[in-house]
Amino acid sequence: MHLAIEVVSPGTTTKDRTLRPAQYAAAGIKCFWRVENADDAMVVYTFELLPEGGYAPTGVFHSRIKLDRPFPIDIEVPEITW
Repeated sequence: MHLAIEVVSPGTTTKDRTLRPAQYAAAGIKCFWRVENADDAMVVYTFELLPEGGYAPTGVFHSRIKLDRPFPIDIEVPEITW
């Protein structure tokens, strides 16, 4: 199973939220995570590829990421300096 992680930058927000997911879906990437800065804290949005194309949201994580796909993972989201 494939995973793509996109880190959103202030100058590329639209591209990171719309263009990149469409490209990843067209390439058949099964899981996609988007990492964003929300009030100086990391937020991870997770998505899974739908059979008909495009992504369905599977979670929003602020302090801990706990998922079974694309692989079992249970990690704390670190504090960061933006």
